[in-house]
Amino acid sequence: MPHIQLSDETLNRLKALAEPFVDREPEDVIRRLLDKNDRETCSPTPFTSIGGPMTDMASTNPMERSTESRVPRERGVEVEIDKQRIRAVSVSDLYKQALTFLVQNHDAQLTQLLPFETSRERYLVADKPVHPSGRKFFITVEYHGYYMEAHKDYKNAIEHLRKLAKRLGLSFKYLG
Repeated sequence: MPHIQLSDETLNRLKALAEPFVDREPEDVIRRLLDKNDRETCSPTPFTSIGGPMTDMASTNPMERSTESRVPRERGVEVEIDKQRIRAVSVSDLYKQALTFLVQNHDAQLTQLLPFETSRERYLVADKPVHPSGRKFFITVEYHGYYMEAHKDYKNAIEHLRKLAKRLGLSFKYLG
């Protein structure tokens, strides 16, 4: 394998872009940035999500993809909650956009479900970033006094969001 040299400044910039517990090597960050660049230059089909204009990253029909076929380190996800399309680059981003949408549009129903458990040991959404055991959320997403635990892989993140939407009486679709 070829080796490249990086200045301290460039290496520090790569470290700042690394996702904890996901990116293990500088190459992981570089691959993610190259993949993002490829998607942006090769997929000019824009749509709007809560986060603003994005581009569709799926090169195949997203309805044919399932969370089971995801590569563990694959970046990005697209879902639809109550006809609101959300395109996110990470689990934290997905949960931030979903929480924003839910609080802005379904605050009363969400409040009635708090805290929303994914198991006896963990909450997905709560009014405090603390699990039933008293442990603090590891990766906290916050919006207007609501907190979501984003420390999970895509498969579990999507499944937990699906369960929350169902309990709220909202439609949910995994698009890719």
